[in-house]
Amino acid sequence: MNPYVATAFAMCVIVAIAVAATAYLAVVFNRRAKDDLVAALTPLAEAIGGKVNLDEATVTGRHAGHLVFGRVANGPGGIGRLFHTEVIDAAGGTAWEWSSLPSRDTPDAPKRTFASADPDLDGRLRVDWEAVAAAAVPDAARERFGFEYDPAPGHVRLSRAMRTRHDIPDASTFVRQLNTLTAFAQANRRAQGAPAGEAEDEAGAIPILRPRPTVR
Repeated sequence: MNPYVATAFAMCVIVAIAVAATAYLAVVFNRRAKDDLVAALTPLAEAIGGKVNLDEATVTGRHAGHLVFGRVANGPGGIGRLFHTEVIDAAGGTAWEWSSLPSRDTPDAPKRTFASADPDLDGRLRVDWEAVAAAAVPDAARERFGFEYDPAPGHVRLSRAMRTRHDIPDASTFVRQLNTLTAFAQANRRAQGAPAGEAEDEAGAIPILRPRPTVR
């Protein structure tokens, strides 16, 4: 056989083997990623009597009278991933967001801000943000996360940055976050002037509010 033809044939065989190996590894890693996702989301679905949608990386169920979700989503601009914990409670009114961003200069003092088109809304919410962050988000000083209410989809949501694809809350943390968001929903209804929801009594047991100032 012509040495040039033999060399070309050998190169084709090598390329074919490399392509086949790459395709095989892609299938294996994709299957493993799906298995890991199912293992992480199934306990969350069980905690809310719901189900897993693997294609959308979402769990759906009910908690304290609300439709609730847990979902993996791409971050803004496709940079990184977020895990959303959501409680549906359409109270109307004005959107707001409270965010916590870690700081390299002061690792124990993250940058925390409240934003809303209504400048008085934070005062009406009366949320003790520091206590809520410590209770709902493990290692809150070093995590990137935020709470928000958006009247368009009607959700109260906690969004937390995922460091790896395994960074999904366990069932007890997920339920604790849902309890917090349910309490947020009731505080938000009061602040927005909306009627109280059905889960008022259960949500009221979650201590998220700042004490009212003592009148002397």
